[in-house]
Amino acid sequence: MKYILLLLTIGLIQVNAVNWALLVSGSNAFYNYRHQADVCHSYKTLIKNGYSPENVIVFAYDDIAQNRQNIYKGAIYNQPNQDGFSDNVYDGCVIDYSKTDVNPTNFLNVLKGNYDHLPDGHKFINSTREDNIFIYFSDHGSPGLIAFPTSYLYEDELMETFQYMYENNKYNKLVFYLETCESGSMFVNLPKDHRIYALSAANPYESSWGTYCPPDDIVNGKSLGTCLGDEFSVTFLENVDLGDFSQSLQEHFEFIRDHTLKSNVMQWGDVSFASDTIKEFFWGHKFQNKRKMCPKDAYFMNDENVSKWDSRDNKLLFYQNRFNQTGDLEDFIELEKEIKSRAYFDTIFGELQQTLKLTGDYHFALNQNCLKSVIGVFEDKCTKLTDYGLKYVKLFGEMCDSTNLLQIQLNMIVSNLCMTE
Repeated sequence: MKYILLLLTIGLIQVNAVNWALLVSGSNAFYNYRHQADVCHSYKTLIKNGYSPENVIVFAYDDIAQNRQNIYKGAIYNQPNQDGFSDNVYDGCVIDYSKTDVNPTNFLNVLKGNYDHLPDGHKFINSTREDNIFIYFSDHGSPGLIAFPTSYLYEDELMETFQYMYENNKYNKLVFYLETCESGSMFVNLPKDHRIYALSAANPYESSWGTYCPPDDIVNGKSLGTCLGDEFSVTFLENVDLGDFSQSLQEHFEFIRDHTLKSNVMQWGDVSFASDTIKEFFWGHKFQNKRKMCPKDAYFMNDENVSKWDSRDNKLLFYQNRFNQTGDLEDFIELEKEIKSRAYFDTIFGELQQTLKLTGDYHFALNQNCLKSVIGVFEDKCTKLTDYGLKYVKLFGEMCDSTNLLQIQLNMIVSNLCMTE
């Protein structure tokens, strides 16, 4: 009798368990088109696979579909045409947090389920110990942080949130796929026994890359003038769209690793459940049988012949390409501004490196509070770190950990350095 009751209890738990997904595009501006394209593609894939829309939460600035630079108003594409078909991933993409609501505070509160700290009526993850969670994030990053439109999420803040979720039984298993430069740096301290498994698009030292970039950005016979997706993201999404849910997480990782050619995809955290099938995280509970694929779902896979851009150079290449295509004065002005901006960062951080005799090698800041402080001073006294400028955060990390100076002295060095420019 006890055995029967146990089986019934297990069955009830399985019936009540649900999957949750948090999908985040942390950037804005049309030259970052690919991030919102990745996220809307992932949303449509999960919904098609049986996720309840109520259990999928999307962060996206939502400035791409109606952008004046978008030749297809109201549409976003994550892949170029194949045989005349390319899915408008914006159609049906339900965005829950947009514009200024796309920020680290809301992101962390959604994960924690802190609904009373969120804008009224906004969705949050109301998960239990029986539920699985899938997180996907696409944007820019640097050692120890990932970017949102106006602020940053730091590695220690993410780890603290994961610890809170673990201690408060907020999930059964959690899978996080992260697409940013130096994305591996966000998981170097991820516990190996907390049932959290992560993939990073790049190791802690390198850029991630955009794909389907000009001239391979053709949709309906026209160039969109921008990268349509990111290489890691397109690779894993196109693989999931093929519908082979018998793959394990380990097999999925190996496929993504082997087909992401410009960066080193890495595996982090608790790999004890890497033998679980991807169905446990990419399917909703509405589906009981393998989804049958129609031909248009079988997108062509990203390959070595497709044009790819380093994410650090994306804005520069975007405006170079636009000016070459249009000859427009406005595009030339934006190109000149980006060239000058990059030169400014090269100069000012070169002086910082020389002044403090820093190596300039990769450095993950062990002193995260110091890192936050000097970035705050830099952005207050100098300028906001751009996608390109973020490459120099490693110098701030080295400065914080490798000198004997007090925080106030480090802040003064940064402040004075900016004032000399």
